[in-house]
Amino acid sequence: MKWTGEKIGLALGGGGVRGLAHIGVLNVLEQEGIGVDLIVGTSAGALIGGAYASGMSIRNITAKVDGYLRSSEYKDSAIKAIGTTFSSERKNFFQKTQTFLRNRYYLVRALFSPSILPSEDFQSLINYLLPDIDIKDTRIPFMAVTTDLISGKQVVLTEGSLRKAVLASSSVPGAVEPTRIGEWLLADGGVTSLVPVNAARKAGADVVIAVMVDRELPKETDIETAKDVLYRAGEITANMLEAAELENADVVIRPSVGDLHWADFSRSDHLIRVGEEATRQSLEAINNSLPLLRRFERFARRFRTIGKTDHKPDIRQ
Repeated sequence: MKWTGEKIGLALGGGGVRGLAHIGVLNVLEQEGIGVDLIVGTSAGALIGGAYASGMSIRNITAKVDGYLRSSEYKDSAIKAIGTTFSSERKNFFQKTQTFLRNRYYLVRALFSPSILPSEDFQSLINYLLPDIDIKDTRIPFMAVTTDLISGKQVVLTEGSLRKAVLASSSVPGAVEPTRIGEWLLADGGVTSLVPVNAARKAGADVVIAVMVDRELPKETDIETAKDVLYRAGEITANMLEAAELENADVVIRPSVGDLHWADFSRSDHLIRVGEEATRQSLEAINNSLPLLRRFERFARRFRTIGKTDHKPDIRQ
């Protein structure tokens, strides 16, 4: 990418399957000629951001996602089973019975193992989507945000296996087993930074475009049991931390991801579309945040494109 004096950083947030909206965001940025100099991702943001930073095209990433959802690895996985459990789609009596028994199985499993999901299930997803390369070899500088469960500190991975870094960043506490790297026991980066704006700043970004794909804090919710109170308190804490970090972003893109469960892949195409829509709605704010030379280059590129279209010869008979 041609140097323009200031670095543009993209901070892609976590949110499980809702992170597929990042594909739509990246697609519009690419179509509009808005290049980025570095990408920092948390959880799902690390997965999609890592794939794009590695050099994969948007079309290739989308095809990989579609291929995974049709694969036997996904159809036989606990990821699909959990997503089906929390899906909003209507279920018949047999499916409801399956869901009830499956929930009891996961509850028992959680009491005797560090995660609900078998580690190989999540690893197969990552291996399916990401090339086996070192982070230092990505075409766009890339960083994955994780949380060390031992020290309680944020760890930003900038080298080593791309697949292992993304696995660590995506290790949702309780759902996916933590990843051991050296002395660290790493879990989901969303524990310390759901949208890694500050990490992007520390990495050298002068302008940060943040993408938030987490569920909005529900206004109406039943709070009747101790579990409800604890869950709600956790949501409020995460929401406040996220809002504080987003204040440090130049532009915040908020795709309308709704209340979709993090493992529910039933609306993948919809998520990509809402990512595109939210980015197009943010184009003016993005353009205004760009350095002047970047704005001029973008304007010149669009002008040349329009000129080519206007002067295209008519080859119709």
